[in-house]
Amino acid sequence: MITYNIYQLSSFFIIYAVFGWCLEVIYEAVEQGKFINRGFLNGPYCPIYGFGVIIVILCLNPIKDNILILYFGSVILTSALEFFTGFILEKIFHQKWWDYSDLRFNLKSYICLKFSLLWGVACLIVVTIIHPLIERFVNWIPHTLGVVILIILFAGFFSDVVITAFGIMHIKKRLRILDNISAEMRKISDVSGEMIYGAVAGIREKSEVISDKNDAVKARFDELKAKYKAEYEKKSSNRKRIEKAFPRLKINSGKSLKEIFEEFKNNEK
Repeated sequence: MITYNIYQLSSFFIIYAVFGWCLEVIYEAVEQGKFINRGFLNGPYCPIYGFGVIIVILCLNPIKDNILILYFGSVILTSALEFFTGFILEKIFHQKWWDYSDLRFNLKSYICLKFSLLWGVACLIVVTIIHPLIERFVNWIPHTLGVVILIILFAGFFSDVVITAFGIMHIKKRLRILDNISAEMRKISDVSGEMIYGAVAGIREKSEVISDKNDAVKARFDELKAKYKAEYEKKSSNRKRIEKAFPRLKINSGKSLKEIFEEFKNNEK
């Protein structure tokens, strides 16, 4: 039975996290014809791939000669990891980071049969072809040099995790602000509509009062609109990256992040 030390496992994690990011970028490039940083983090790595490959290697490498068991074992392990990760991320951030609800044979929209089967194929290729080469490469690097490189890479990785987490919290805060402003603007619109209806209905004796109220309502509406525009136009590279990377990211309202910001953009006009 093959055993790995912490240094080797850490190296595998970083390498496969980067490979996973490259795979996601290639997939999106083929699907949408443009570059999209599909990672949860800002850097070029997808941690779920690193964890996934390590789990598969530790659990299934000893029986890698049995292709059938290796394949179905990979499908089960990677699907369990994807389901668990999606569930935990939603519990922590109260947002659904990916959604397979529009695909057949999905489970709680966290996993679906199509991608689970594809993960099994990917793991077959990794375990039987790619990993032996990666293992030799890691063992070829001088240990001291490898440790130094890992320390630098993990320092950047954990910094990225903290920065991204705070960035997401900031996005949620801004969404609440915009939503509150939008709700008040809708209320003002309703009040204006009622006043117009009252005027059309022939309430002439109150026309001056209605006019004064209408001026006050209009002033408040313009104030909110200016505040709304200023809040929306605040630059946030993290927001833009996450919006592109996870176009179907679900917020508490059930709408995707992309839909929400598009709605805000339309309301501002």
